[in-house]
Amino acid sequence: MNDILSAFLLISVPGLPLLLAFPALHRRLPWPGLIALLPATILLFISADIFIELPWMLLGGGLGIDSVSRWWLAMAVVTWAAVAAFLHVPGGRGACNRLATLFLLTMAGQMGAILATDMVSFFTFMTLMGYAFIGLLVADGDERVRRAGRVYLVLLIFADIALLEALLVAAASTNDLGFAVAAGAMTLSPFSVLYLSMAIAGFALKTGVWPLHVWLPLAYGSARPPVALLLWGVPVATGLFGAVRWLPLGEITAPIPGMLLQAVGAVGILYATLFGLMRAQWIQLPAYVAIIATGMFAMGLGAGLRDPSVWNQYGDSAPVFVVLVGLGLAIMVVGLAWLEASGRIPSGFRKTAGAALWLERWVAAVVRWGCWLGISILPGLRALWLVKWGRLWKTSVWQRAFNAGEHFLQRWVFAITLFLLLGMTFVVLLLLDAMSFL
Repeated sequence: MNDILSAFLLISVPGLPLLLAFPALHRRLPWPGLIALLPATILLFISADIFIELPWMLLGGGLGIDSVSRWWLAMAVVTWAAVAAFLHVPGGRGACNRLATLFLLTMAGQMGAILATDMVSFFTFMTLMGYAFIGLLVADGDERVRRAGRVYLVLLIFADIALLEALLVAAASTNDLGFAVAAGAMTLSPFSVLYLSMAIAGFALKTGVWPLHVWLPLAYGSARPPVALLLWGVPVATGLFGAVRWLPLGEITAPIPGMLLQAVGAVGILYATLFGLMRAQWIQLPAYVAIIATGMFAMGLGAGLRDPSVWNQYGDSAPVFVVLVGLGLAIMVVGLAWLEASGRIPSGFRKTAGAALWLERWVAAVVRWGCWLGISILPGLRALWLVKWGRLWKTSVWQRAFNAGEHFLQRWVFAITLFLLLGMTFVVLLLLDAMSFL
């Protein structure tokens, strides 16, 4: 394929949805979400691997597609096409424009992250995707949806901090932050343990690996079905893709991080099976299936870190696993939505599912264990805790300030999201540029 045409096509995959995110453009189009997917759809039908370098970007950068990213791109195109059909909003001003803008910003971020060939580009696009997805999740939602968005926002901030630290460690080890070169450099770097720790922590926070899964049941239990379809395909699947790209799998032997990943994955699978699937309400079942899947993926990553030959032999099956899980979860979400619409599942369970605070559930579990051991004072302490907690929750100045801040964020979501993205990207690029002269 012609180099100019290849460059135009690759840039258009994240560039077209980013351009259409402006209300003045997508307001005049009947199906902006489907139109934004055209370059990605065309790219899928080109069998050859395509890569371009973007030297005009600060610190360089690049976009490309290979056999691994092609699977993730195919799943993203199918998922976004289905959601665009179900989440279609008519043209006009106000809430419809906000929803379409957040939809297209999230799409642009994911498409760019999938095609990124270096760490800086991936971090930039995934940051855009994450914060835009929070706005898409809570748009026109109730208190439970906003609560899920708040929890995910906190985890996302910590994840970006961890990944920024990993990015700085990689920049201190090599001047080329392309995935292939950076992986080899981190294998020989004396800071490889720190890099692995930060990268694993960052992507565990983004993907909802146990015990950082608390936002997944909240989101699946309260989000609208079209948005629930995106929960696996956008934040979780892209986070797993980032872990495959950032970790030097197949090149480094790291038995301790690998063993910890396998242990966390195994415990997460047991937790989701014993305490999730058996006790969760119907609408939350996809969340616990996702927790089981991320646990299995974490165990696979751990095996690859402990023995590079295992990943070299079986690593190509990772995208197939993610696509199959996404297909199964999509069928579950659509099936549960159909059962709810037909009246076979009570329509009010979305609002009551998992309403108890996680801290109170742990307190109740401790009380039960204490009674079983013969400690009778714990129920009284629990009652006192509930009274004090209720008073603090009602009278806390911080709670009122948080509610006011949430109202402010709802009014200025676009400006704040863009300024956060611009600020974080600017700081990262300045730090990396400064370190290149050291």
